[in-house]
Amino acid sequence: MRITTQVEYAARVLVRLASLPPGGTLSAEKLSEQENISRDYLDQILLRLRRGQLVQSTRGAQGGYALARPASKISIGTMMRAVEGAIFEEVCDKYSSGEHQCHHLTGCGLRPVWERLGSLITGFLDQVTLDQLIIREPRAPSELMFVKDFGRPK
Repeated sequence: MRITTQVEYAARVLVRLASLPPGGTLSAEKLSEQENISRDYLDQILLRLRRGQLVQSTRGAQGGYALARPASKISIGTMMRAVEGAIFEEVCDKYSSGEHQCHHLTGCGLRPVWERLGSLITGFLDQVTLDQLIIREPRAPSELMFVKDFGRPK
């Protein structure tokens, strides 16, 4: 699993929009400046976020971008799927040598490990919502260690 720049920038944009006052919007130009993202790259990201129904745009002098739903209803997992598709690709579906399928699909001891790892990662990311990130952004990483027992020491 890789966190791409598109995912990182999309997360920054969503957190920025989530921190706006109710009814507030930001133009693409302002988002580009504030997040230091090239305008062309930002437009690609905003298009994916719009298609994923995570942001909405309003035209006009007072227009701009805003969240399409409350920050508490947008998870990092949802954002990642909107931007990239699958969060955790099934590594066993294709064999690394380029063959169509792995010869070990049946009776493989590794496949359940990868499936469980994917499930844990996806489950965690689906629990982390934008409102958790905007409330205490500087402290967010340590706070998130205990989201619904993920990462809690045993």
